[in-house]
Amino acid sequence: MQRVLGRVVSDAQQTYHPRQRYLQSIISHQSLTGTRRVLAAGPPHLHEDRRYQTQTISRQRRNFSGTNIRRAAQQTPSTNEEDSENFWKVPAKQTDFWSAYVSTRPNYSPRFYKYIYDHHTSHSSSFQVCHDVGCGAGQASAELATRFNHVVASELNETHLVVAQERLRRDFDERKVSYRLSKGEDLAQYYPSESADLIVAAEAMVLMDERLALQSFAKLLRPGGTLAFWFYGRPTFADLKLRAKAQRLIDTIMVRNWATVIQKDSGPRRRAGFRRAAEGMSSWLDYVRLDSSTWIDVHRIKWNTYGTLPFFEEEACGFPIKTENRVSGGEKTETIEDPEWWRNDWDVEQLKKYFRVLFPGFKDAVGEDNKEMESIYNELRNVMGTGEAAFTWPVALVLATRK
Repeated sequence: MQRVLGRVVSDAQQTYHPRQRYLQSIISHQSLTGTRRVLAAGPPHLHEDRRYQTQTISRQRRNFSGTNIRRAAQQTPSTNEEDSENFWKVPAKQTDFWSAYVSTRPNYSPRFYKYIYDHHTSHSSSFQVCHDVGCGAGQASAELATRFNHVVASELNETHLVVAQERLRRDFDERKVSYRLSKGEDLAQYYPSESADLIVAAEAMVLMDERLALQSFAKLLRPGGTLAFWFYGRPTFADLKLRAKAQRLIDTIMVRNWATVIQKDSGPRRRAGFRRAAEGMSSWLDYVRLDSSTWIDVHRIKWNTYGTLPFFEEEACGFPIKTENRVSGGEKTETIEDPEWWRNDWDVEQLKKYFRVLFPGFKDAVGEDNKEMESIYNELRNVMGTGEAAFTWPVALVLATRK
């Protein structure tokens, strides 16, 4: 294990965090029957400022119905949404898919969150309100709710929001976690200015208009509040010999799956979204400009840059991808190599499971019994054998403080 700048401590030396109850619920989850109302309100019990309560609840009543959110999330999008950027097609009621999906995500380690918390405490002692933007199935929200008095889990996708609520409510009631159906760029219209201490966005910044998103986040954060956004890429063999022999096979599966989705099954609007995401991933998040008039103490950390951060690049997209670097001279940058980072131990069948649920469109676009894909998995079996191999992840994390 090596750290280019600073010392690396093995995840095995860290005490496992209380969010294990949430992770265990992923395995035991059986049904979404009886899902409670998805709330759009924030944490009024934490604020003396009554605007927070009045503003969020009144908008909830006007614009949101938990029943309607749940009903929409359990239906497949209609044909007039075929070119929408919001095209997650798996209904919330397909619990086998969602259990597999969450269980094959990398497990953000306590050491990773420590980077975020340490950055935050260097500027603020307030742990009142945190926003998890693009919360997905709620993995980060579960951790953040153990540290903050209240977490707002927000999503553009109704299905994700219902799944997150169903999984999180086992451990956290609405006083602890509330839910908002919204784009990250629009969040500031629902909550008072300077009402948040931390905003995180996991795997989400590349899907947003970063300029509008940063405007929204800057408005929401208190002075001294923290913005943290990150992205992880392709699973990468931790062992050098396996990486040399078999990483190309992982990359081939990734490229062929995404090429089918992007080049054959996407209209102009969707392809534009893929282009924006591809360029953001290929830039390792360095395309996001953090203006010094708004943001201070910017810290950009990259782990395992020998791995590939983009899920899809030019070969899969079929159009040119440009990278941008908007890092200013006063920002702190750090590169770390750690083969144990967010380690997963998988055999070939577990790898197949990961790819099967990585993106819902793969199954329809590529087919479940695709002979070409199966031949690649057979090559992987020849290299990996019948046992498990250790996989690590390339990751980019950006931390910044609201001026």
